[in-house]
Amino acid sequence: MIEWLTSNHQLISLIISSSTLLVWVFYAQLLLLNFRRQRKPSLIINRGAGKGLGSLCLISNMSAEPMFINQLVVSIETSQGPLEVDVTDIRQSMEGDVSPDLIIHQTTHQGPLRSGEFTHIGTFQNMLRRVAELHGIKLEGHRPVGDWQFHSLEIRAVAFYGPERHPLGVLRRFRLRDLGEAECTMVPESPFTHQLTSRRDRRRVRRWLSESLDD
Repeated sequence: MIEWLTSNHQLISLIISSSTLLVWVFYAQLLLLNFRRQRKPSLIINRGAGKGLGSLCLISNMSAEPMFINQLVVSIETSQGPLEVDVTDIRQSMEGDVSPDLIIHQTTHQGPLRSGEFTHIGTFQNMLRRVAELHGIKLEGHRPVGDWQFHSLEIRAVAFYGPERHPLGVLRRFRLRDLGEAECTMVPESPFTHQLTSRRDRRRVRRWLSESLDD
């Protein structure tokens, strides 16, 4: 056995070196994957304080670094096509200049959100009413009057992550289920918030921003 080891020591050394290299490559891959996971942006859209239209729409930053919320849009899929409203600003019209003493969070949802923090952008009911009012649709409670029917409600957010120059987007859609005169539930189409981080998705997000500048 010793003679065989002595005569094949070069081959054994090569096998040991190759095995060591493979182990290091494996651990380097694990470290790289963990680094990418920690650096990956993640913005979560969810309901809070209920499950119906009266619940709050929560925006949570689960990324490792702060994110700047740049734009928030609510879209309602109806029997006559989609209706959209930018809900970034709380106060759409103001006479004269904004008072410097006015708290910024009373005027807009735009701004930075630190890692692990969350904010709410109001109730889904108020956002639905805002869309209906802007498009001249009368409501009886949560129901549209006339030939209109509301099928789903989608929340979209555009944000900037840390030092990255390109915007990223997230969206989540809820199906509207009418259970009676005074109750309407929202059922998420997916348990997860859709993160728009691919190259194709980011082109779509940039198009949203370009369209908002033309409004």
